Amino acid sequence: MVCNTVLEKYYQIFKNVRSGRFFIPALFVLASTNCFSKENLDQHCVSTHFDEKAVIDYVIDGDTVVLKDKRHIRLIGINTPELSRNNKPAEAGAIIARDALKQILAHSSLIHLVYGHERHDRHGRTLAHIHLTDGTNVQAKLLKSGLAMPLRIPPNLSLADCYNETSQLAKNQRQGLWALPRYKLHAVNGLSGKEKGFYFISGKVTRVTKSRSSVWINLENNIALRVKNVDLSYFNNAELLSLAGKTIEANGWLYKHKGQLRMQLRHKLDLNIVKTKH
Repeated sequence: MVCNTVLEKYYQIFKNVRSGRFFIPALFVLASTNCFSKENLDQHCVSTHFDEKAVIDYVIDGDTVVLKDKRHIRLIGINTPELSRNNKPAEAGAIIARDALKQILAHSSLIHLVYGHERHDRHGRTLAHIHLTDGTNVQAKLLKSGLAMPLRIPPNLSLADCYNETSQLAKNQRQGLWALPRYKLHAVNGLSGKEKGFYFISGKVTRVTKSRSSVWINLENNIALRVKNVDLSYFNNAELLSLAGKTIEANGWLYKHKGQLRMQLRHKLDLNIVKTKH
């Protein structure tokens, strides 16, 4: 597909030319004419109410915008690759995701906001679903094109199932980010231990233990998945405690602590039990 080809070319350019900015406009022109046509933009995940009308001032990145009143809005339910910062190059797909959001909002600076149950994040940004004036869900557009990944952070889960289903369509067709090596499923036995950031991983569960604060799911190669007690209500507890010996897939941010790679899981959709074939 054209969307995949453009992003795969972008990925190779990004690897070989770390600055890469000279090539981005031309690539985005190709992507914008082929990846964002009407048939590719999802009209699902609609809302039955809106909390506020607002006017967009500018787009920061693929999942954050600034309003005319200077409020920073973090889009609920999605995550996009990080732009360049602190002398680190932009992650593959970050610039295209940002420019895609700019394009989506280009003809409608007026938007509708639907706030999350939790109104602000730890950075002080307002958490909201964004809809165009015709009711179209902006997050769903990015997910359907494969330019964002679903992100579940309790308690803002009202559209988690819809966003997951929308993203799965792009993932199954390897559109956008899903065509890049960075976002493929990584077997834990192949991890070096130096990985950091958002990953999709798979591996066999060696044991499951409970501490005072969490349930710990230990995988091969010294990888541990953590479900804090505060999030246990979003999981099937009996299923969690019976995972030993099973192969699972998980997604979230990998980080290193005391020489061990860890990942915190926040919702049942972040964890999938791989069914064995008989």
